[in-house]
Amino acid sequence: MSSSSFRHSLRRLWGQDKFSYAIRVTIALTGSMAWCWYQNEMSLLIPLFLGIIASALAETDDGWQGRLSALLVTLGCFAIAALSVELLFPYPWIFAIALALAAFSLTMLGALGERYGAIASATLILSVYTMIGVDQRGGEVSDFWHEPLLLVTGAAWYGLLSVLWQALFSNQPVQQSLARLFYELGSYLKLKASLFEPVRTLDVEATRLELAKQNGKVVAALNAAKEIILHRVGNSQPNSKVSRYLKLYFLAQDIHERVSASHYPYNGLTEAFFHSDVMFRCQRLLRKQGSSCQELARPSACASRSCLPAATPRRLKTSTPRWSTCVSRTTRPGAACFARCGR
Repeated sequence: MSSSSFRHSLRRLWGQDKFSYAIRVTIALTGSMAWCWYQNEMSLLIPLFLGIIASALAETDDGWQGRLSALLVTLGCFAIAALSVELLFPYPWIFAIALALAAFSLTMLGALGERYGAIASATLILSVYTMIGVDQRGGEVSDFWHEPLLLVTGAAWYGLLSVLWQALFSNQPVQQSLARLFYELGSYLKLKASLFEPVRTLDVEATRLELAKQNGKVVAALNAAKEIILHRVGNSQPNSKVSRYLKLYFLAQDIHERVSASHYPYNGLTEAFFHSDVMFRCQRLLRKQGSSCQELARPSACASRSCLPAATPRRLKTSTPRWSTCVSRTTRPGAACFARCGR
């Protein structure tokens, strides 16, 4: 394998949203194993591993400051849950009532938002891990603080690693969310192009159904990208990088608004322009723009040094000169090139 193809493969991996998550978990597990082996205390390994896994499940996308605040809340919930299980496990009825109340309370906590929902789910999972540990000891409560301390230590180790990673690579989730957005938008454009097929027997209703499903994916990607970008902006003035990401987001939003309009009888258009190349030209334009959007969504493009913002003007300019104006100004007239063919 040549060095260029190897670098290309690494860029593709780096562009995957699960790759960085896997690296963090691997580093945390490997570090815990190395420490236990160095201290010759392999009996401590399993509680540390379980704490790391629970902390990884509680992780949500946020800036490093928000992730640090969430980590403190997570560690507090973990400590209370683990200590409660250790102290109440010998009393079955009290333990059952407390477990039911805790499950209800944590479920209601999840209603406050996605971050708290992840923390609540991870806390319940950690409670199960603690129950398994107590049961393996035969229900004996000796040094009740020992196993909860190990579980919380493993969770804190992964949490600190996650906060440090977020501080070093704060823009990576934004790049990945924009890549997903442009990929789904490109798929939508290609599906929209199929409505301009100059064929009298085209099944328009089936295509509309596929468009509705794909539109749901685009809207979900838009909302996810908006949440991630807003977490980076907060109440402060966005920096130059975040401003460029915002321009890309608004560009995708404008394209989606224009191309999602669907008010014309496509069968009537086919009859009117059956002997003309108008339908074919509109179809080709939409397909080329869809391909351009999906080209930006490639992991290798997102992982490059220039990332999406620098790649967008160059790539889209090859299809339509107006795209350079779209990216630089990010105004509604920039998306007007779809007004004639996207409706």
